[in-house]
Amino acid sequence: MKKAAVYNRWLASLGGGEQVSFSFAEVLRDLGYKTDLITHSKVDLAAAEKKLDVDLHGINLRYLPQMSSNGVSKYTEEYDVFINTSQLDYFCNRSKKGILSIYFPEQIHISAYEYLKRAIIIPCLKSFFVYPLEYENFAVDQYVKGEIHKGLKNESVVHFSTPVKSFKLKFFTGVASASHIDQIKFKVESKNPPVFKKKICQHDNTATFNFDLKEATHHVEIVGTLVQEKQDDIALIEVTIPSFRFKTYQVFKNLFPKWELKLHGIHEVIKKSNIESYRGIITNSGFTKKWVHKYWLMGSRVLYPPVNTENFTALKAKKNIISHVGRFFVSGHNKKQSELIDSFIKLITEHSIDDWELHLVGSVNPGQRNHDYFDQCVDAAKGYPIVFHQNASFEELKNLLGKSKIYWHATGLNENENEKPGLFEHFGITTVEAMASGCVPVVINAGGQPEIVNDTNGVLFDNATELIAKTNTLISNPVTLKEKSQKALMTSQKFSRKIFKTEFANIIEGK
Repeated sequence: MKKAAVYNRWLASLGGGEQVSFSFAEVLRDLGYKTDLITHSKVDLAAAEKKLDVDLHGINLRYLPQMSSNGVSKYTEEYDVFINTSQLDYFCNRSKKGILSIYFPEQIHISAYEYLKRAIIIPCLKSFFVYPLEYENFAVDQYVKGEIHKGLKNESVVHFSTPVKSFKLKFFTGVASASHIDQIKFKVESKNPPVFKKKICQHDNTATFNFDLKEATHHVEIVGTLVQEKQDDIALIEVTIPSFRFKTYQVFKNLFPKWELKLHGIHEVIKKSNIESYRGIITNSGFTKKWVHKYWLMGSRVLYPPVNTENFTALKAKKNIISHVGRFFVSGHNKKQSELIDSFIKLITEHSIDDWELHLVGSVNPGQRNHDYFDQCVDAAKGYPIVFHQNASFEELKNLLGKSKIYWHATGLNENENEKPGLFEHFGITTVEAMASGCVPVVINAGGQPEIVNDTNGVLFDNATELIAKTNTLISNPVTLKEKSQKALMTSQKFSRKIFKTEFANIIEGK
């Protein structure tokens, strides 16, 4: 039997790009390939199937150790077909047929400073500092009295940038009782059981574990946690490593938070020869295709992402709701929720609209800056009919979009597309989901959005002034609103999973 693999470093995040990875694997399995999904961090398959509505039976999940992008290359030669769909991982392909799936390309030709940063500065910082590299399989961060609380799940793991023998883990326990805390157990790479000293503080409900291992470990696994409904009672709040290199890292992290993020990312120097080792390039939109050609002088084939359009329904009892879906974060192509809040306030105050609501759906990315941004949005919305749905379930999202009349999307607003194209929406899966729910999309006329929305099935705007004015016109014309809603529903079917799977199968079979 022929073998195929789909690689995605970020598979555990279960986002839109990851849904594409799962869909690639489904098609390869259905074509008769023995299929592996390759990643590094543990993936909750049950959660993936439920959240993304994918069928993973017969697909093997293969875990590789944490490694650089180029380190993955040697594993590709085991496969007849290898699909690299991992953002920023441009390693050499050695399989018989390799395909590179691109959400948005990185530039090959970079400045001397950028080259110096990627090739020398960041690698040197990574090799010098000792720090927690990754927090795997924790609940979404919660901020409590200025502390980051990482709620435990079954088999949560802390990965270190380099093997360590001594470290300290501090937990908030909800109830500082011995029986409660004894449910926290640990596992390390060493064959010997981990040795630690435990300190319980009932004043602030914390438990601190000091480890002193005989052999250095790359990671510590936290197992034996509370039963599922009570896991939120225990959260990791601090990791400390008794090392000058860790203390230096802490100072660096506080002084240069943006640079600190680069220590956790994949920003290596890109070799065009690596990209040319793939037989073909797939892009998620014409917008991305354009920038692949500009950056790399290479052609590609557009394959729009699969959208579960059949899972969304336009409810008959539509309400006067404008909805928006997107995570709250401040870097990269952030979703401009702050600007949407300002625009909505101007819409209802300047045009005397008192019976419409704005609903913002989205989790908050880890990190203090992202939570500060979310708090600023909440503060700006106080006193107005603006509702936040943080960490909404799929059913809540489906119901909200089903009863909403309008969908807003503004990623890239006030940015220059020619100078910073990466700040724009490369395609727009949530826009299609909203259209499949009967929402009229009012979206920015930039990035991949114009490939989905036009003047027949929605509204395009260039700036916040147009967003407000055109939304007001739409609200004032219910007949037009209904007509565009019907057109939006029809258009959404062009991006269905069925069409995606057919087109991807044609690519694999050389059609």
